[in-house]
Amino acid sequence: MNNNTPFSYDSTLSRIEEIVKQLEEDNKGIDELSALVREASSLIKDCKAKLRSTEEDIQKAFGEGQ
Repeated sequence: MNNNTPFSYDSTLSRIEEIVKQLEEDNKGIDELSALVREASSLIKDCKAKLRSTEEDIQKAFGEGQ
């Protein structure tokens, strides 16, 4: 993810969906497949971190984390 661009869960999820569609195509070379898998893995980690952060924010807002 580009550090100069603010994180957007929705746009990141859309990119993951695009990658999945590309992976389902049969005309990819091993290098391209590898790059797509690495990109998807990184994006998934970003989304998981955002979800954890959001969960913590919700727990703090409702006093559940105390």
